[in-house]
Amino acid sequence: MSEKLSRRDFLRIAATSGTAAGVALIGVRPIAAQADAAQFSLAMVDWSDPVQTAFEETIIPRFVEENPGASVTVNWTNWGRYNEEMTTAFASGVTPDVFQGGAVWAPQMARRNWAVALNDFINADDEWDWGDFPAGLQADVTIRGDIVAVPYRQDLRTLWYNKEMLADAGFDAPPTDWDEFLAVAQATTVRDGDAFDVEGYHYSDASGNWQRDWQPFLMWVHMADGQFLSDDLTSCALDQAGALEALEFLVALVQEHEVTAYPGLDPQGDLNVLAGRNAAMQLSSANMERDVNLYAPDEKETIYPTLPLTGKVQATHSWVNKFFVSSQTADEAASWGLLRFMTRKDMLEVYSASNNNTPPRLSLLDAEYMSEKHKIILESAVYARTFPQHHNLIALFRPIAAELEQALSGIKAPADALADATSAINEILADE
Repeated sequence: MSEKLSRRDFLRIAATSGTAAGVALIGVRPIAAQADAAQFSLAMVDWSDPVQTAFEETIIPRFVEENPGASVTVNWTNWGRYNEEMTTAFASGVTPDVFQGGAVWAPQMARRNWAVALNDFINADDEWDWGDFPAGLQADVTIRGDIVAVPYRQDLRTLWYNKEMLADAGFDAPPTDWDEFLAVAQATTVRDGDAFDVEGYHYSDASGNWQRDWQPFLMWVHMADGQFLSDDLTSCALDQAGALEALEFLVALVQEHEVTAYPGLDPQGDLNVLAGRNAAMQLSSANMERDVNLYAPDEKETIYPTLPLTGKVQATHSWVNKFFVSSQTADEAASWGLLRFMTRKDMLEVYSASNNNTPPRLSLLDAEYMSEKHKIILESAVYARTFPQHHNLIALFRPIAAELEQALSGIKAPADALADATSAINEILADE
């Protein structure tokens, strides 16, 4: 089992995990000195009212202050219409200079040639410090050697648990591996016949979209050291040992050990299942702390995160959002300067703190807004894996999502479900 990372070791890694070559600090000079027309357009989709306030009152004014004569026009939009808006913008040749994208966007942008490769800017800029971003996040935005984006936040999942429930069951510490996890889940489960009063582990809500089972399953696959796609992205790897071990373990939790309902329990209004004391453990993100603070303040001292569990390896998953420079921007260097500014440590702290986001920079572990719980989430980043760099991931996700339901419901054996998912995904890959 991997040793847990001490806070001192984490900060040492954060300080030394990457180096950048070159001495020409592109983007350090005022942007207005680099461009004839220092007018920028920025597309923001991942936002809330506090984020908008942070940009309008702090981040954009600070950029203009540091770059006299510059101006930034922000288009605030939402995920429901964003893909269509960006497709139209690129087709018409009127894209924003810098734009946000979601967890599966990097390979799509690279394939469409919609994003500027940032390697030269990053390699020439050791002050900005690319090495401050965890290796997994760097890999997420690197497509065939080209760095096509820079992360600005991550949705990093790890295990949350109810400290009081574990103590009542005789455990003075959270589990660290699968065996300990099973023991805790069995001891904390409370059933009334076939019904659950308390799930020892909450796998997924009964309601939710088609990814409700796929997202948590992927984290167990990572812990089993399995893969979704082959390294060369030409075939599905879900029928191989790692993924099969993960699914067999999860099916056993439902069918044999009966420590989690399937379909799972649903939240009680704004109370998620863990915060409502209907589960003792759940994989979740830093949003868990926000929800507990807002809707279950009496549970603040009982619900905590811990570092990722160890199966074959200690691992979890991170969903990474990022900024891109448009390939249609009039001035790549100037637009990099804007992106560089927004992903600078001090500006990322403002952005992240406004919405209590998990930042992509390891050095922000000691940011003022980071609670002790949130620090554990960020510490988990060194164990995080991200999606394979395939441009059609959403289509590839759907077959496995359907097969997981079959396996977890006991309709199909795990091996058969994964074989069928693999076959369907390979058909999609073969047609491309």
